[in-house]
Amino acid sequence: MSSEISGSKMSVRSKSDLIDKVFDAITTSGEEGIFQTELCKSFSLDSRDGSRLVGNLEKQSLITREKALYNGRWTYKLIVKKSIPIDIVEQKPIDLSTVEGAPCICCPSQHLCSIEDESNPISPAKCQIIEEWVTTSFNKFMVIQQTDLI
Repeated sequence: MSSEISGSKMSVRSKSDLIDKVFDAITTSGEEGIFQTELCKSFSLDSRDGSRLVGNLEKQSLITREKALYNGRWTYKLIVKKSIPIDIVEQKPIDLSTVEGAPCICCPSQHLCSIEDESNPISPAKCQIIEEWVTTSFNKFMVIQQTDLI
């Protein structure tokens, strides 16, 4: 199966199905988790493909990987991240005032903007529009704070 993952013949749907099945297997393991080597064996994945697949789940913040010694070899213990129950989330009020008027929402360059590529000329760190918005928002906040003190 590992040759199918890295090969171009595997359909996107099949890759998605595999990711779903792997995530289900990790979820089924419960709070104790499952070792990455065992997961790779059960899905006939080589360590490289298994690592990429699990890394993908970790990047999505669905699981955590903890380094562990298993059968005399270092591997990772894969554990599903605990989710916050919906009823608790619904009880907390949502305050959007901190992002009110944020320029990124309607920015025409949003699809080009990146914080990961430092050489990219379009990034939040170099954006004059964000700088002006932050400065204006901060000044408004300071005026409100001073008014409240009086």
